[in-house]
Amino acid sequence: MPAPVRDHELLSDVARLYGAQAFQPFTSYLRLLWGTDPWTQGYVTQWNPGDVMAVGPLHGTHEPPFYVCGSDQWVAGYMEGAVRTGRDTAREVLRHG
Repeated sequence: MPAPVRDHELLSDVARLYGAQAFQPFTSYLRLLWGTDPWTQGYVTQWNPGDVMAVGPLHGTHEPPFYVCGSDQWVAGYMEGAVRTGRDTAREVLRHG
């Protein structure tokens, strides 16, 4: 994505949370491209603030149940999410196995 488009997308997300003044930052900001960063190895979670907490409680409640395990499937990026989703999935696999 070209830098001007990327910058606009970034500021649009910030403005959605904090208002239109985000389009006129009074200071600089640091951009870290996780998709090319050697420490993340290209993985980036795409959850916006609040999304995971809205989706997490729905984990495995639909038909047919589908479980996804991982840290960003309940509490984005934290071990708690990996543990919760892993335990839920293991319990269901054992119940139906």
